[in-house]
Formats: sequence, structure tokens, C-alpha cells
Amino acid sequence: MAKAKTGDARDERFFTQLLGDTQWAVYDFARGVVGDAEAARDIVQDVFVDTWRALTRHVEPFSGAAMSDTDIRRWLFHVAYCRAVSILRRRRMIAWEPLGDDDALEQDLAHEPEPLEDRVAEAEVLREALLSLGPSDAACLLLSAVHGYTSAEIAVIVDISPDAAKKRLSRAKRRLRAAYLAQSAQSESAQPESAQSQERARP
Repeated sequence: MAKAKTGDARDERFFTQLLGDTQWAVYDFARGVVGDAEAARDIVQDVFVDTWRALTRHVEPFSGAAMSDTDIRRWLFHVAYCRAVSILRRRRMIAWEPLGDDDALEQDLAHEPEPLEDRVAEAEVLREALLSLGPSDAACLLLSAVHGYTSAEIAVIVDISPDAAKKRLSRAKRRLRAAYLAQSAQSESAQPESAQSQERARP
């Protein structure tokens, strides 16, 4: 095996810039998949260790005079996804429970005023709903809704076929909406009781 280069000043400048530009995007993605901040930080650290090694060895996608920002970002998310799945397998958390019949869900969600996936990063209840998805579904949804990747690009990142990526993305959207609606309903049902408690507490 070839020994990794130490890295010249140009490599160091490139790496520093790349780290500053992408580390939080990689962290948010990793946390969305594994559901744990500490594990997500570990993933980011591992991703950028791998990045430095690839960069100093000048292997894809860090080879050639004109490196593609698009290819590099896809590579980062792919490595983060692989690291996240490895962590979840060690925890034996890959399995997830069905939330119900998908056809019935479509009827319940037919009149939703705004696509829920467009708000995936805006509320804590959505973060909790995201944890109900399997890791591959969560990854597909995050890559699409947050990072703007197409199904074809997602397929490359999570190493599946484009058709499988489309199916997983569609399923993830349905399941996220169902989980979100269930949690929202639970929160709303708890509000009257909270209001009554406040009323009783008044002098």
C-alpha cells in the first residue's frame, strides 16, 4: 500500500477551505441519519480524516487540475452515509416499524397546504419524526429536501439504483408526514390539559 503524502501547502489550504465550507452540512446530514449529536460529530471527524487522506494521495475526487466541487460534496455525503450506517449497524438500530398503510396515508395528506419535506429542518417535531424513518430513507429525504440533490444524485451517494432512490424518497416523504401528523396531534391533545392545569394554578 502506498504511503500517504504529508500534503503540501496547497493541499492544506484547500482542505481548510473545504472543512469550513462543508463541515456543518455534513454534520446536519449525519445527525439526521443517526439521530445523535455526539455520533454525528464522530462521523464528521472520520469523514474529514478520510478526506485528508484522499486529498494527499490525489485520488478521486481529489485528482486532476480542475477538481469538481459537485463531485467532492457528493463524495463527502457518501462517506458520511457509510459511516452513519456502520454506526447504526453496531447499535442494531437499522430495523424500523411500519407506520401504517401507505395508500391510506395518501388520503389523509391529500390537502396538505405546504409540502412537509420543505420544512424538514425548521421544527423540533420534524427532527423527532425524522428519527422514525430507516437510515436509508432518512438519508434520501435529507439529501433531497435539505441539500437539493436529485434522485439520480442520491442514488450515487447512497449506492443504490436511481429507481430505488425514487421509491425510497417517495416512501420517506409519506412516512415523515405520517409521523409528523401523529406527533402534532399528540402535542395538540396535550395542550388543553396544560391550559387547565394553568387555570387551576391561578389564585
